Amino acid sequence: MKIVAIIQARMASSRLPKKILTDICGKPMLWHIVERVKQSSLINNVVIATSDEKEDDEVEIFANQYSIPYYRGSQLNVLDRFWKCANQYSTDIVVRLTGDNALIDSEIIDEALNVFIGQEKIDYLYYCEGLPIGMAVEIMKFSALTRAHDEASDMECLEHVTPYLYKNSDEFVSLRVKSKEDDHSELRWTMDTVEDKKLILSIYEVLYDKNRIFHYKDILMAYKKHPEWAMINNEIMQKKVEYRGEKDEV
Repeated sequence: MKIVAIIQARMASSRLPKKILTDICGKPMLWHIVERVKQSSLINNVVIATSDEKEDDEVEIFANQYSIPYYRGSQLNVLDRFWKCANQYSTDIVVRLTGDNALIDSEIIDEALNVFIGQEKIDYLYYCEGLPIGMAVEIMKFSALTRAHDEASDMECLEHVTPYLYKNSDEFVSLRVKSKEDDHSELRWTMDTVEDKKLILSIYEVLYDKNRIFHYKDILMAYKKHPEWAMINNEIMQKKVEYRGEKDEV
């Protein structure tokens, strides 16, 4: 069984262009994301999926520079790009991540994968409710992704990859899992605005160590010493895709 993490990343952003290559402690943000995901004990490969638009030539240059596998495809039909990337790298299970989540945690990814692998009937998993924005993980079977690719037609499903899976509960088994930890969903750990960037840079400045990956609980502990962090981007509104899957309270 092969598990591939696919990181969607492109240079265009309405609120913070070129954010994915933001310099963080001397390396592009996308490099940090890849390195953090590579710490997973279950993922076999980490791949970047970017668009075939000219502006994303920079993403290809970056991937080649750091010897990171990548795929380039449709800018607007992200589902097609995502499926073709997964197909090219011959995966059985796909972990979907995005290039603006600089604090994504391999420990949380592995927790999610263990839940997914432990329940064979699941087609799609959203893990975990209650985590800060930017920490959740989506996992799906390649067979389910293939059906979504072949059958989906509305723009929401084509643009956001996974809605076809969780909107069609009669066709797919979808599950969302609530975090066992305290609810920290009020925190915003993604990078989509200048305020988000300020927070991410502040967290890395305190916690980054090139010899050790810091984790979710390390960040929460640091918040106790830096209460000002909670105010940096707390007024930013997150764009949301409505989830209608089944809920599991584990």
